[in-house]
Amino acid sequence: MTVHAPVRTRPLYVDLDQTLVSADISLESFVRFARRGVAQALLLLWWLMRGRAYAKAMVARRVRIDPATLPYRAEVLAMIAEARREGRRVVLASGSHWRPVAAIARHLGLFDASIGTSARRNLKGRNKLAWIMADADGDFGYVGDSPADRPIWRAAAEAVSVGVCPAGVRALSVRRKPLWRALLKAMRSHQWAKNALIFVPLVTSGLWADTRLIAQALGAFALFSLAASGVYLINDLLDIEADRAHRTKRHRPLASGALPIPAALAAGTLLLLVPPVLGWALLGPRFGVVLIGYLALTTAYSLRLKAVMTLDVIVLACLYTVRIFAGAMAIAVPVSSWLLTFAIFLFLSLAYLKRYTELAQATDDPRRLLGGRGYTGGDVEVVMMMGVAAGMVSVLVLALFISNATAVYDHGTPQLLSGLCLILLYWLTRVWMMARRGEVSGDPIAFAITDRRSLAMGVLAAAIVVVAQKVVIPL
Repeated sequence: MTVHAPVRTRPLYVDLDQTLVSADISLESFVRFARRGVAQALLLLWWLMRGRAYAKAMVARRVRIDPATLPYRAEVLAMIAEARREGRRVVLASGSHWRPVAAIARHLGLFDASIGTSARRNLKGRNKLAWIMADADGDFGYVGDSPADRPIWRAAAEAVSVGVCPAGVRALSVRRKPLWRALLKAMRSHQWAKNALIFVPLVTSGLWADTRLIAQALGAFALFSLAASGVYLINDLLDIEADRAHRTKRHRPLASGALPIPAALAAGTLLLLVPPVLGWALLGPRFGVVLIGYLALTTAYSLRLKAVMTLDVIVLACLYTVRIFAGAMAIAVPVSSWLLTFAIFLFLSLAYLKRYTELAQATDDPRRLLGGRGYTGGDVEVVMMMGVAAGMVSVLVLALFISNATAVYDHGTPQLLSGLCLILLYWLTRVWMMARRGEVSGDPIAFAITDRRSLAMGVLAAAIVVVAQKVVIPL
């Protein structure tokens, strides 16, 4: 019969990744290093070929993890606090490199010691077990999460898991969302409303009653939505650190640790590759090319362009406008240059509005660049001025387009389209005024689809378009 040492004299060893924190420090470090450029990504691959421990050491020298923003598990922290009250020695033992492990241990101030991977030894599985047995010199407790911890659990007098739970291992109940639910949230299906722009050419061409074209537009909408979700996943993966430092974005699935990096990477890659192939095959090469171009531009935006002042809002405006162009390609109708020009200026105004709300909420030094952006807090008034001006130009372009359309339409009552100018003028003025008062936060499109007056204006505008196309009213 094995006699175990009293619990109060038994040291407790706690794993880091997905145990103390609902994140993977090594994978995050790899992603942050690789996103710096193609050369860094290739260098990382070379280091990984020389061994995982070597790659962790090389990246840890160049990437710093901020312990203050990590998503710690409250349940594990409570267990550590209880062990300390009992007078037990508590050690942070992780397969991540010892540099970030030591920094996290210092930040929390709850550990008597810490140990991690070095350039010559990957502290995982049996390597970690050997170190723990030499350090403990007897019975020990261990808190882990993964199949790699099985040999440690078998040797431990006190085995606790917050992940997989083999027989004989006590499960520590932690709050976590089901993986599928975290993935759906990360895909941001509520943002798919933006892709309704794909239906604009169907409506403006007057072919909105053609069931075949409706089906094609619906297919284009679905493919664009799935591809956009892939972009969101990859973008959130690249922005984990910045999101964790943000007041609201820290609750996103990747930043909070609810969605593991491997799952996000696999789903994001799949969603980026499949829609263009299906689009090319089902809706034709032109639509496929437009979708590929959209993905290339939005990837460039995520990696670099969003940090370039002014260019970032122009790219955002183009990304919205591309959706209209894609809708035209999907149903094979010509797209008006007037419509594209109007869209560019309208979405330029909304892109500036998005930046304005971010700047207005910033509390940093007005001379300091916002994290990941090319603006300082002092730019807020100029950004507002540019956004309002772009919005007014979009109203002017719409008025000129309607004037031109009135002269060439041979059906309906095109004069009614002038009402669209008044609706747009009202909506833009209102949304900018609300933003100035701090009543609009984040994406203005997301605001519009949840704001009752905005929805009412949208319904009224759609009604005007339909009546102007189909009903003859003597004026």
